[in-house]
Amino acid sequence: MTEIVVGVPTITALITSLQADTERGAALYLHYDAVSNRYLVHDIEIANEADVLSASEIEITFAPQFLTRITRRAREQKQHLALLHTHPKGAPEFSLLDDATEFGLVEFIKKRIPDGNAFSMILCDGKLKARWFGTQESISVRQIGSIITFPATRNSEDENNERYDRQVRAFGEHGQRVLRNLSVVIVGLGGTGSVAVQQLAHLGVGTFILIDPDTLEETNLNRVVGTQPESVGKSKIDVAANLIRTINPSAHVHIYADSVITESARRLMCSADCIFMCTDSHVSRAFLSEFSFQYLIPAFDIGVSITLKDNHVQAVTGRTQMLAPGLPCLLCSNVLDARVIREELMTPEQRESDPYFNGGSGVNQPAVISLNSTMVSLAVTMFLAAFTGTPVRARWQSYDALTGNVRVFATKPDPDCPICGANGVIAAGDSRHLSFLE
Repeated sequence: MTEIVVGVPTITALITSLQADTERGAALYLHYDAVSNRYLVHDIEIANEADVLSASEIEITFAPQFLTRITRRAREQKQHLALLHTHPKGAPEFSLLDDATEFGLVEFIKKRIPDGNAFSMILCDGKLKARWFGTQESISVRQIGSIITFPATRNSEDENNERYDRQVRAFGEHGQRVLRNLSVVIVGLGGTGSVAVQQLAHLGVGTFILIDPDTLEETNLNRVVGTQPESVGKSKIDVAANLIRTINPSAHVHIYADSVITESARRLMCSADCIFMCTDSHVSRAFLSEFSFQYLIPAFDIGVSITLKDNHVQAVTGRTQMLAPGLPCLLCSNVLDARVIREELMTPEQRESDPYFNGGSGVNQPAVISLNSTMVSLAVTMFLAAFTGTPVRARWQSYDALTGNVRVFATKPDPDCPICGANGVIAAGDSRHLSFLE
């Protein structure tokens, strides 16, 4: 199904800029992702007074120079174009006047951007509605932020709701349908990833994409959910897939036994609805953080740590953080360690010859299933809030197990961040190369 995907900060900017008693307009520039069949709203251009010939409560007429300028920009930048106007007094539906205006512009738009597609959009009461330009064929709009708004037209298979009765009582039938329609990527199927698989399968998530190249070792058995002694030597994704099918036989499971930093993995993830980042690697987390913003696919990062000194526990901490437009990425949250990323990218020979390498990234870290489960539970609850509307506000939490405190952070993205800032990679899609991609 074709969708237009837009970040909530972009919608907020449109609402703020276009407030008026008469119709106002803007141009939206979009990148197309062929894998997911999604058009990503990358930038907007507000029509000023000189760009409008006339405007009333029910009609707007754009000036020729505005239409010429925005179509030239779309053509030169190889982007697609959406022409948006407001309905300050009317209903959130396209009117007969809208139909007539678009009909007169169809040929002009086609000639000006012959290799691109064009859309018409309405902004009314903070909500967006879209269709192919000059037609009656509507297009779903997905809004990505701390709350994810899905198209109302998404289909779902009938399923016995008795199984999910207690969940439906918590977040409604609509919330359960959303979960059933979701495609969730889980990167890393170890201690945290296996717990995420278990909880999401019980919740009724419909489709899983599991990514992990590793096989199970005996030291994994203390914390990887779904394992048995005979699981040693099996791939982590196969064990996770079997766990999902045991819990929910109707779920669809796709597995990928390789690094997430590959073109094949990127293509798998592009069609997903969200990502659970359950990897210990700083390189893969940096890659996924960038990917999340570049393709407008929200992610939930989970990290745990047990710090030892002289064989004594000094700290037991965990953190989980949602990544989406309007929220900070891992880079401007200072979660990523450039030194560790550099070490992880080294070959064994380079590490051995590097005088600054201390081997820290190669040391096996302590891990306990209870801490993993605590942090995954916080992340899954955050996920439910974002997708089903459960009234949980936290989108970034840290846990200190020694004191029992859970702290909530509420910070904004760094406007100069190269990932989630104003000139970052948000909604850039395939127009920009992903860092670290092999």
